Amino acid sequence: MRKITAFILFVLIATTGFAQVKIHSHNDYVQKQQFSLAYNNKVYQIEADIFEVNGELIVAHSKKEIEVKQTLEKLYLNKIDSLFKLNNGKVSADKKYTFTLMIDFKTSWDLTFPALQKHLETFGEILDRSKNKNAVQVVISGNRPADSLYHTFPGWVYFDGLPNISYAKADLKRVTMISDNFASYSKWRGVGEIPEADKIKLLAAVKQANKLHRPFRFWGAPDTQDCWRQLNEMGVVIINTDKIVECKTYFEHK
Repeated sequence: MRKITAFILFVLIATTGFAQVKIHSHNDYVQKQQFSLAYNNKVYQIEADIFEVNGELIVAHSKKEIEVKQTLEKLYLNKIDSLFKLNNGKVSADKKYTFTLMIDFKTSWDLTFPALQKHLETFGEILDRSKNKNAVQVVISGNRPADSLYHTFPGWVYFDGLPNISYAKADLKRVTMISDNFASYSKWRGVGEIPEADKIKLLAAVKQANKLHRPFRFWGAPDTQDCWRQLNEMGVVIINTDKIVECKTYFEHK
């Protein structure tokens, strides 16, 4: 027990150094208030899953849920564009606030990226943080190319990283975070304390990401206060949640 406690203390010390909690709006498009709830609560990151369908990008979680009117442009890009126009070249009246739009490719990279590039580049620098520090950053997850190619893409393209990959320096510059499935580390259901053996595995993943100077995000983690608290105590900065208001309120009053 003393060895486990000492190990946890060591890793907790090693995983400090990132800023306050950053809320990730998981599958934002299924919220009753798509985009606006996350935006109004100033989340760090908004996630949209997309399918390429005949050159168009449809936001949906699965093929059976595809509705051709639910396009990425309609649900997110046009709204972002309107905000930049409203706020004189910034996405918010709060000059310090911007966010990341994480786009999860559900169809193949070879089909989806050309369509995404065609759509996004029509919006100019509002989605290109390499040219505009106030831009909404675009991060691609899901079906991605080989990590050795990351540095070859246009400057607006960033990626959601994976654990246990030795990224080349140029490619790592395009990785904003490291993400993995919570279930790969623990079967805990979100009530009470995470088992000590599982904590060791979770903490090791966080520590590995921090060595790369990248935050870790566990997707599929129980969406409970017990889980939010313990992940944050382990040094997890990006909290993946469907409960935007509840999660924000919890950390504001923690």
